[in-house]
Amino acid sequence: MSLLTSASIERQKRQVLRTLNLDSRPPRLRQTPQIPYSLRSTTKEHDFNDGVLETMLVEPRSQSWSCVTPEAIVSDCFEYSLKSVNHQIISASFSIGSSSTNFSVIVYEVDDLFGEVRYVDRFEVKEYLENHRFDMSKMFQEWMKTRFQIKMIKIEILNSHSTDVLELHDYLSSPPHFEITVFQPNTVTQNDCDGCCLLPFYTNFTEIGWADWILSPPGFWSNHCAGSCDKFSDDTWNFLRSLKIPNIPEPGCAPNYFGSVDMVVALSSRDIRKTRVHGLRALSCSCA
Repeated sequence: MSLLTSASIERQKRQVLRTLNLDSRPPRLRQTPQIPYSLRSTTKEHDFNDGVLETMLVEPRSQSWSCVTPEAIVSDCFEYSLKSVNHQIISASFSIGSSSTNFSVIVYEVDDLFGEVRYVDRFEVKEYLENHRFDMSKMFQEWMKTRFQIKMIKIEILNSHSTDVLELHDYLSSPPHFEITVFQPNTVTQNDCDGCCLLPFYTNFTEIGWADWILSPPGFWSNHCAGSCDKFSDDTWNFLRSLKIPNIPEPGCAPNYFGSVDMVVALSSRDIRKTRVHGLRALSCSCA
């Protein structure tokens, strides 16, 4: 990450905190809360000039709770096809339906030839929720880099207070699925510009460590400005120069218009609100 990008992200963090009247980010919660139904938006979120963020479901290929490989049959396993996922992955959540609580979910990836399992992650369920969602963006993004479009996941349920393996059917009401957010760019491309340009840059809340309390969106196009400015064609610079003012700073490429971003934030497990943060998204640039 460049120094320019790092500085831009820090500015955006300060802007978010200032809007919420916070000095620092809220304390981390044991489990990321769900967005209340009244605050949920539609499945498509349009982003300025760049494309669309779309939420889609990746469900098991069948209702079977086992996977068959050439060398083994793996129980409590589910197959997923990635053929329909053909855009940039912004985030991916693993979703299970369960009315129980106080149990651990162990996720394994299954080798499609030998049926061997590889530990992926462990999640704790402490609350009564209709659906539990766990962030698995990193694994899903790694999947998209491989040429194999069928993936297998084995689920193991453990008692949170012991190491006892529990019956999966007793805890899951249905086969688990993935909820992923993808970015679909607009088909209209921008021509390369000379001089001072607006450059697209996506700020991902998972990457900056804020996805646990900024529940929506998963990120946004913040953009930044870069390029050269001709000082001799700048009227203000030439006017100040005509006054023989010493040490006039040369004009630089900077944003001149900003846009806002709507967010759903969790300040605590009981304080979940929707807010609009102004000044986060650079919309255009100029020499100043």
